[in-house]
Amino acid sequence: MKLNEFGKTGMTVSEIGFGGSRIGGVFADKHSTQEALNVLRKALDCGITFYDTADMYAQGESESLIGEAFRGRREQVILATKGGYCLPARRNIMKRIKPLVRPIVRALGLKRAKLPAGISGTLSQDFSPSYLTKALEASLKRLQTDYVDLYQLHSPRAPFLQSNAFGEALQTLEKLKGQGKLRFYGVATEVPEDAPFCLSAPGIASIQLGFGLLDLEALDQGTLAAAGARGLAIIARGCFAGGLLKDGLDGAQLEAATPKWRRILALRSLSQSTGRSVLDIALQFCRGTPAVNLTLLGMRTEGHLRDNLRYFQASPLSTEEYAALRHVQQA
Repeated sequence: MKLNEFGKTGMTVSEIGFGGSRIGGVFADKHSTQEALNVLRKALDCGITFYDTADMYAQGESESLIGEAFRGRREQVILATKGGYCLPARRNIMKRIKPLVRPIVRALGLKRAKLPAGISGTLSQDFSPSYLTKALEASLKRLQTDYVDLYQLHSPRAPFLQSNAFGEALQTLEKLKGQGKLRFYGVATEVPEDAPFCLSAPGIASIQLGFGLLDLEALDQGTLAAAGARGLAIIARGCFAGGLLKDGLDGAQLEAATPKWRRILALRSLSQSTGRSVLDIALQFCRGTPAVNLTLLGMRTEGHLRDNLRYFQASPLSTEEYAALRHVQQA
């Protein structure tokens, strides 16, 4: 596994990172919990050193699984987590009674997608100094560590990023850094329009953003180049476009799912002409973009890990292939 410099932090990270949003949760049975621990450890054995999670993923269980998986191996991994979202009352209750609810979920065969949308409650955000301090301390406990390598504000939107409250949040993170509870801090943005507001923020080491063959805005609008020029590390997520680039959806289904469906069909056609899978070229496209230091890939099973490593080990794109992919028909 190739290691990249992580901006100007002095840290080196594996070229692909483990996205932890898919592990844990009330729908995970004992078998899948053990599988998550196995895939985390196997990923490290295969050279993946960067693990990205958040306190809201599976009501904190994603962090807990990562903490358990790397107990005794803390110095071998780069741990990144996020804070700023508040769990609504219904999710907090679910978090407390999760051990009791899981057997019922299994017995009834309930699936996440079949639950009413309102059952989870509405998420809110809080980036105040007191909330961020409390959130980080809770994350450290779940991760079984006394520091995280990277702490990120979780999806702050443009109005917040343009307010004095953003500066106060950064001052809080700087204070926590001084206390040794985090090594570096950054921002995980929600949409491409938010990222430019982070470029001049003092103290931040990284920006996480959506980027890939279906999400070229950060490249086309110069955000990646500007971040790289400042020495910020770029974490790319959404390389596989939330599953839209996978086989199995026909043209009509794609049209119903995304306004970018024509581009997906064009990418499929191009991939067939080169004898490569769409997922292969999607990952190689992120790897071939100079400003991207790290590409996050979600995985939950060892099968996902094997597939992702296969895409990673494919041949890099030529200059001509990269240019052709960048200019494939836009939606």
